[in-house]
Amino acid sequence: MATGVRIRCNLFCVRVDTVAPGALLIAETSNDASILVLLPDGQRLLFDCHDSHTCAQGFRVPALIAKPNADTLAMFNEVKRAMQQPSFSMTPALATTTSEAEAVVPMQTDGTIHLKYALNALPPGQYSMTVQSEAETQPARRPLTWSGPGDEAQLLLPHSGIYFLQIFGGLGGERLRVMLLAVSQEHISSRQTDFEYARRTLQEWNQNFPGWPTHEWLQFFLSGLAQGQEKQRSLE
Repeated sequence: MATGVRIRCNLFCVRVDTVAPGALLIAETSNDASILVLLPDGQRLLFDCHDSHTCAQGFRVPALIAKPNADTLAMFNEVKRAMQQPSFSMTPALATTTSEAEAVVPMQTDGTIHLKYALNALPPGQYSMTVQSEAETQPARRPLTWSGPGDEAQLLLPHSGIYFLQIFGGLGGERLRVMLLAVSQEHISSRQTDFEYARRTLQEWNQNFPGWPTHEWLQFFLSGLAQGQEKQRSLE
């Protein structure tokens, strides 16, 4: 019989442990817990308990439906890399009408990026935009006149890495949030290939097992790629 894996949580639990098929997950809280299990074959499993009896019974992790390939395992490793950082935290997503997007964007030799890679879903109009890197505590705000997907507007960035963009309409309401990974020309092809594989795979999984946290997962994936990129630079 598989040994129970006891999960410490309060209402919502996130762990990045490797759990063997047949393992029994048991919430350490006595009531009201949720454990979301995401498996590398696309299975999304949510265990909810609302009383001490149900929480004590636990949840048995099923076997994989199919063996994951090397690209899928690499995607999981990048997400795990991001989630294991000391600053990592995750809470249930709040309902919002704001659109979200993720992108891998090539950085030109002069340090600029083309915004069309990140804002291709934004309708033409007058906006304001904030730009913030992971290291910054306060975003910089600027006006944005956007003509649509073919707009050639550029944005100067201090270095490659993760950036957060927020787009606001004329009345001040938030219209779009974008997390982008700016990558040098040298590495853009491989990073875009990895990202497109992750996005396509998650879309397919979400059709079979609705409810995958696609945006959150892609953001962790980009963060993991960025950390790997920083580590590689430090070794060079």
